Amino acid sequence: MSSATGGLRELHQVHLDLDACQKQLENGPRRIAAHEKKLANKQAEIDAHKADITTLQKTADGKNLQIRTNEQTVADTKAKLNQAKSNVEFDIFKGQIAKAEKANATLEDEYLELLEQVDAENTRLGELNGELKAAEASLQTTKDDFAALEPQVKTQAADLETELREAEKCIPTKMMEQYRRLVIAHGPSTLAPLDASACSECFVELSPQNIVEVRTAKIVICKSCGRILYSPDA
Repeated sequence: MSSATGGLRELHQVHLDLDACQKQLENGPRRIAAHEKKLANKQAEIDAHKADITTLQKTADGKNLQIRTNEQTVADTKAKLNQAKSNVEFDIFKGQIAKAEKANATLEDEYLELLEQVDAENTRLGELNGELKAAEASLQTTKDDFAALEPQVKTQAADLETELREAEKCIPTKMMEQYRRLVIAHGPSTLAPLDASACSECFVELSPQNIVEVRTAKIVICKSCGRILYSPDA
């Protein structure tokens, strides 16, 4: 195996491993933020639900007050029946009583329906509170997991940075500036193995001469995508 080709393969692997570590360090806070957002959304849903319940309860209380007011009106009007001075006045009182009792029948149906809605919404509120606790537990688990993982990954990343500096010695000094630009542009995919006779990154076929150069450990840059090519089995 050519030492230069082996060096490029090793360099590529170090880039990939370091990128995996960096993604782990980036993904931890992102996952925590996602869980925090989910928790905040659930709390907002609960707050809105509580407000809806309060509105329903106030409406129900208003209906109940109307019912009690009408019941008092019926009682007061019934007391006036014996004091009616004429049949006309008597009939007026009877009409007022009938109207109040009819209104109360409708109000009672509406009041009972509102109470059922309040009960149903309170049941749902209990479910939402359970979901909130589950979201809180999930957030804490995510934080704990990352807190345990982060020091290990940072240590591994630091070791890989050292390995990377060593592995980069296979890049000729005159190409180092170009290599740095490629790393900025392509990250861990700066290097790419041959796939038969093509670049494994863009799948463009190489010329026969380029294939020979790659397999004899010369530094070849893909003319299509700009990757540094190496033979995976040289």
